[in-house]
Amino acid sequence: MKIKPIYQLIFMILLMLLVIGIILKDDYSIILIQLSKISLIAYLPILFLCASLGMIQGLILYRLAKPYQTNFKISEGILFAFSGSFFNSVTPLGGGQVSLTYILRKKHFSYTEIAAILWKDFFLFQLALIITVTMILGISMKQALFDFPKTAAWILFGYCINISVLLFLYSMNRFPQLYIKISSLLILFLKKLHFIQDPETLFIKGKDMIDQFNIHTSQLKQNKKETFLIIITHGCRLLLLYAVPYLIALLLQLPLTLEDLFRVISISCFVHMLNALTPLPGDVGWSEGMFIFLFMSMFTKSAAGSMMILWRFATFYLNIILGACCFIMLKRKYESSK
Repeated sequence: MKIKPIYQLIFMILLMLLVIGIILKDDYSIILIQLSKISLIAYLPILFLCASLGMIQGLILYRLAKPYQTNFKISEGILFAFSGSFFNSVTPLGGGQVSLTYILRKKHFSYTEIAAILWKDFFLFQLALIITVTMILGISMKQALFDFPKTAAWILFGYCINISVLLFLYSMNRFPQLYIKISSLLILFLKKLHFIQDPETLFIKGKDMIDQFNIHTSQLKQNKKETFLIIITHGCRLLLLYAVPYLIALLLQLPLTLEDLFRVISISCFVHMLNALTPLPGDVGWSEGMFIFLFMSMFTKSAAGSMMILWRFATFYLNIILGACCFIMLKRKYESSK
């Protein structure tokens, strides 16, 4: 039975509250006092920054989709990006890509064009992620081994998982014949199970889609300047995202200097790498626990807990709220145009 996103969201919130309750059961009164002292007006710029990062993702999606439809608008790219972020957050393993496929089809993109757009977007993000994280690990790994001797191996394991994702995406473009062979074997297998009636036609269509997909994705090599700019933009987005806990710590008036900025960025990066170890939607429960655990190397447990609540809302639940609103707007727009 298909579970609606709203029920998944409710489950995620309950799971998050359960994890936070278990971890912070002895510190909740201190956390409430700390949170009550912050200025909501001072918190708004952090929320605006996090929303802006989502808008930048929309601009990237716009640039990738524009060559296929000249009338594709920047506003549509932003709405599409937030909608994809919403489904990525409330569904496991690729829900955002499925929702973007649905929305882009409403804009009359072909399936091959959609596959190429989403592949480019995912591949360039993953490439920027690996480049950014590699630099951070190269500088801060010694400190990580000192602060988290038992966790450093898991951080590296999460890093390796992300590298394997990048290599898989690269192989899709680099070795098309391999995927044609795999698809032909899959078609033969399904034929033996009597799931398909016309394997020859299906194979021809599949081969044509793979050929067209590779034609579209090869455009990255032809437009190196834009490809480079998108990678740089993704890298800057990640660094700003990793710096959000630093801004929140300043908001909470925790003892920090400018020299601590890179250490906070590094720990945020480690949390991101550890999130690769769980298939939970939005890494709910796990991400909160890892954030508190790693930032306790710099702050008290109650301070790390207060930071986590503000950080998680700004970087996760805000995107869910904005993404849900964007998806509802798009759905109503396309349904009314039928």
